Amino acid sequence: MKISVLVAQYFYQHRVLNLPGIGSFYLSDVVDVQTIADKNSRDLIEHIHFAQKAITRPDEQLIEFIRKHTGKIRPLAESDLETFVADGKLMLNIGKPFHIEGIGTLHKNKEGVYEFTPGQPVVQRLEAPTPLTSVDQHDPEKPLKRKSVFDEDPHERRNASIRRTAIGFGLVVGIGIILWGGYSLFTSKVKTEPGTASNSTTNEQDTQRTSTYLHNINDPQKALNDVVKKDSNMAGANATDTTHKAAVTPTPATTPAAPVTAGAGRTFKYILQTTKLRKTAQDMYDKLKPKVEMEAVDSNLFRIVISLPGSPADTARIKDSLHFWYWGARRDKVVTVE
Repeated sequence: MKISVLVAQYFYQHRVLNLPGIGSFYLSDVVDVQTIADKNSRDLIEHIHFAQKAITRPDEQLIEFIRKHTGKIRPLAESDLETFVADGKLMLNIGKPFHIEGIGTLHKNKEGVYEFTPGQPVVQRLEAPTPLTSVDQHDPEKPLKRKSVFDEDPHERRNASIRRTAIGFGLVVGIGIILWGGYSLFTSKVKTEPGTASNSTTNEQDTQRTSTYLHNINDPQKALNDVVKKDSNMAGANATDTTHKAAVTPTPATTPAAPVTAGAGRTFKYILQTTKLRKTAQDMYDKLKPKVEMEAVDSNLFRIVISLPGSPADTARIKDSLHFWYWGARRDKVVTVE
């Protein structure tokens, strides 16, 4: 049954209805509520009155009346009444009429005063109250113990079990995926370790070999002197071997022996760097002078060169030595010879 009908029926029986925040409705004693019908509804309308009052709480009897005829627990019955009153106040505040079935209609004028218009009575009969359960039939001296609205429901228990099972299954799958991913990363890392070790060894060897040529790029004078000294010694050794071979080789008696100049060679110019930036060439020259020279091919081209003695057969080896000394392990740079 609707809450508005229950409110009207309560009003007919108790002849007073107090609604919080709205006011009080009164029904004269001369009206016989047992004989209310359409034919005498005008008599009822004339005997309903309204007084706007500041009421804070509804009557306990009204809440109990709603509870009995709806079969709900007291908190729910009280909540239904509060919702009914709140909806009515909202309608009044926005300028709409608040119709209370079987009692009348309220309007809010410009001064904020509620104006009441009586309405037609409700002839709908009340349903029999819900019979009291064993919980309601208690000793007045003993406290009433009601079943909580938060008591666990069988369906809710089953749903909770399903949720727990699903969560557990999800955790197991997630842990399995994490373990499988870690194992895959570990095996892939183990497979790539031999190649990495080989690359590291190769890099260390290249570094050591480069260091034998460069020693320290911050000390170019010492490094260049070592390169020149090594190349000169090797050139001298090659010349000595050539002289020794020429000395021990028998010559025909009719052919005069050609003179051999030991250690004789020529000076080769090695081009270490070519750049269009004069500042770059000047900085390298200032760092490595006086072993190197800076040449200006034209106004837009500059070269860093070094002149070293040697034989044509040694130029390739000397270029490699100079490349390591000047450029290090860079493969994109080339040292040329003139």
